[in-house]
Amino acid sequence: MNNVEKLKTIILNNWKLKLLASGLAILVIYEIREATSFEVPYDIPIKVEVGEGIAILDQPKTVRVVFKGSQEDLRRLSQNEIAAIIRPKATDPAGSEKITIKQSDVQGVSGVRVMQIEPRVIKIVFDREIEKDVAVAKPSIIGTPLIGKVELDYQPRVVKIRGSNLRLRNKEEVSTEPIDVDGRVESFSKTVRILPSRDTWVSKIQPAEVTVDVNIVTESVTKEWNHVVVRGIVDPGTAEDMHFEPNYVKVTLKGRMEEIENVISNSMMAFVDCTMLSSGMVIDLPVKIHLPPNVDVETIIEPAAVKAFGNR
Repeated sequence: MNNVEKLKTIILNNWKLKLLASGLAILVIYEIREATSFEVPYDIPIKVEVGEGIAILDQPKTVRVVFKGSQEDLRRLSQNEIAAIIRPKATDPAGSEKITIKQSDVQGVSGVRVMQIEPRVIKIVFDREIEKDVAVAKPSIIGTPLIGKVELDYQPRVVKIRGSNLRLRNKEEVSTEPIDVDGRVESFSKTVRILPSRDTWVSKIQPAEVTVDVNIVTESVTKEWNHVVVRGIVDPGTAEDMHFEPNYVKVTLKGRMEEIENVISNSMMAFVDCTMLSSGMVIDLPVKIHLPPNVDVETIIEPAAVKAFGNR
């Protein structure tokens, strides 16, 4: 093979390799495009950052943004972290400004592209910023406790709010997150956030949370037992003869209805510990009563002690 034929062969082979490489490159580009061609729309919040002394009187709350990327990148998007951050040029607390939202204004995203923003242009109305003391409304409750009723105490009762003068001048009260008491049996404490009204643009709430003491209060009832016979407890095997004055007492129990009903279902027994009592002794001994295990009630015994006689 002469030099001319060798050159032709090299050129022909290179042409085939280039064609193959071009085909592979097109295929890879196509695969990448297919893998990143998913589009997902999100309604994201608009956050406007203004200078001191300027407040927002009115603005759109959200903007719809279409993101494009791979399924994996789109799945990693956290809607709680995405926002359109707008920084107006306004220096006068009166008037308004129309602002075009740019792709770079959409923050909290990575690995995806912003394909569409709707609306693209928004209008923001400004006002003079003021600070006002506003009362905190009593938190609302969700659900029902297993027993008893709910009583709330919370602090602070007043918070400072900064925002639009026109929005806040008639604002007298703010609410909090609700308290879930469903199925509760014991009192507890919880910290909840202050929730500004939807129609009030607030730049700052101080403090932003309140502490709520949730007291589960149960209805208290009283039950009396009259003429409960007093019995003596002695050491095993001892046949000590004894008597008491008086030989009966009055027992009063105060507590939750459920606890009292548990006691009612059992017989009431009063006793004194006579293990130290010997023949001929006369001694005052405290009276105790027998209650079922784990019963939490207030006990009143009248008289609280009886005179014990050790008979000869």
